[in-house]
Amino acid sequence: MKKLLFIVVVLFAFGLWVMFSPPEDGGYLLIAYGSKTIEMSLWFAALVIILSIFVAWLVLRLWLGSFYIVRNFSEYMSFGGSERAQKRTASGLVDYIEGNWLQARKKLLRAAPKVDAPLINYLAAARSAYELGDRVEAEKLLTIASETGPEAELAVALTRARMELSSKQYDQCLMTLLRIKGKAPQNPVLLDLLCDVYIARQDWDSLYGIFDRLRSYKIRSPEELAQLELTIHSERLKKTGEEVRLLLQGDRLPKLRAAWERVPPHLQKNNDMIDVYARQLAINFEDQEAETLVRKALSKEWHPGLVHLYGRLRGRDPRQQLTVAEAWLKQHPRDAVLLLTLGRLCLRNEIWGSARDYFNESLRIKRDPETFAELARLLESLGETQRSSDYYQQALGMAALGLPELPQPKTRA
Repeated sequence: MKKLLFIVVVLFAFGLWVMFSPPEDGGYLLIAYGSKTIEMSLWFAALVIILSIFVAWLVLRLWLGSFYIVRNFSEYMSFGGSERAQKRTASGLVDYIEGNWLQARKKLLRAAPKVDAPLINYLAAARSAYELGDRVEAEKLLTIASETGPEAELAVALTRARMELSSKQYDQCLMTLLRIKGKAPQNPVLLDLLCDVYIARQDWDSLYGIFDRLRSYKIRSPEELAQLELTIHSERLKKTGEEVRLLLQGDRLPKLRAAWERVPPHLQKNNDMIDVYARQLAINFEDQEAETLVRKALSKEWHPGLVHLYGRLRGRDPRQQLTVAEAWLKQHPRDAVLLLTLGRLCLRNEIWGSARDYFNESLRIKRDPETFAELARLLESLGETQRSSDYYQQALGMAALGLPELPQPKTRA
């Protein structure tokens, strides 16, 4: 703008100088065409030529400028303009995050043709359509998104997998993820989705196969990963416990031990994991192995689940088992679970009076249905049917509690 103003001022000054103070003997220019002639000084002719060139340049600039204005106006009316499209995309993404699916889809699709990278518009619009229940539209938009460029394949697959996982289409979700896994095996989002779908399908072996990568890439918090690792190995142990029940008794223990050896050493010291393994041993009638394992674990760290299990195990020496539990009572005198366990071990040793006392003491500390049921069963065998019935009612029925098989005194006449 400053240059244009400078040129105008110079031309104006030059024109005034030529018109009012032309130089002497500056020569003249004669233009003849037909019978007509035009005569002027060379300086004036130069001024005319310069002005003609300037006017032509100015007209050209105005024409190009008007074309640019018309084109931008047309684009603005059609798509809102590039800058407006970016703002509309940002507003649409805010609606998307807030769950305003209808507005999000509308804004994102209107802005998509004008933005430089429309992939995010189509992906978010597809998810919005999915949330609105329009699965056909969602799939159509994913197809359009996949055509925006070669880099769109992974993003489209992950978006489709999220929608399938959300609708509990676990098999389809897994197929979608496995198709893209070879091209991005370390992608954290893909690994996180695989983790979710494996958990949903209870496919613990497959989840075990990707767990090291989940931990290496810190896909989830350390606390979540620790709990996930515990769950994986617990469920794999339970699966082994179910499988070996089909084998002969003598073939079960080696299989269970082998499964336990596959558990990481740091988890073999975890009492929750020991509880799972010991229960699988007990289910498969390997009580002596389980009793030794539980006794050693409780000597290092107290664990209510293991204490509870200890009263259900048939150890090699019931008397010694009772002695061990009575020693624990000195350190945990008001532990209701331990008192229930002691009552059961007294039944195992046919010490009816002590069993009754332990059950009553446990109930004074904690009114537990399982303890009520044990005491009710004992009182019924002792002939105290009325009190037994009262306790059964409080326990909501013995059968629903799964009481272990234990010796009882003979019913009195």
